[in-house]
Amino acid sequence: MKTRAVKMKRVFLALLAAVVLACCALCFLPESSLPEALRPAAEAIRQAVRQLRERLRPEPVPDPDADSCEVLYAVDGDTLLLLINGEKVTVRLIGIDAPESVHPEAEKNTPEGSLAAQRLRELTSGRRVTLEYDAQRTDRYGRTLAYVYLDGTLLQDRLLSEGLARTIPLEPNTRYEDHFARLEEKAEKEGAGFWGTGFFSSGSG
Repeated sequence: MKTRAVKMKRVFLALLAAVVLACCALCFLPESSLPEALRPAAEAIRQAVRQLRERLRPEPVPDPDADSCEVLYAVDGDTLLLLINGEKVTVRLIGIDAPESVHPEAEKNTPEGSLAAQRLRELTSGRRVTLEYDAQRTDRYGRTLAYVYLDGTLLQDRLLSEGLARTIPLEPNTRYEDHFARLEEKAEKEGAGFWGTGFFSSGSG
């Protein structure tokens, strides 16, 4: 009797593993590679996974005790030069990517990049911001990586909502990945900023 119970448990675990693997396959395989009949199920699973992740992941809230720092200059559409404890620090906004405007290879710079940089300067010129960090404090270029709050709202949120930047989730700094994805999706649907001009839709930026 005990042997039968062990066998039943093994069968159950094997079936459970098969179901999990099948769900993973449906969730992560490209839709084009799935049979037409399985695509609705795959989308339902993806939606359930997204909802679960949204519940588990936090919404951005500024730390009321965080020290503020002065914005010296917006380098481009996703990078700021800040004065932190008397030191000039280049801060790259985590999770977003604006079109290029100051790239060393001039052909990569775009009018859209200049517009995004101009907007970031309008938002931050002469202002003070607070920072929140993720898993990594700096990138390979030595820039500080941070979520940047202005008046209690993330600058990343503003730029994504206005369609001036796209999401760029890079492990392990993905605390607000789903939050940013929702803002980008809304901006795309509403045709905000560079979504409306077709710049992002064309694969540029």
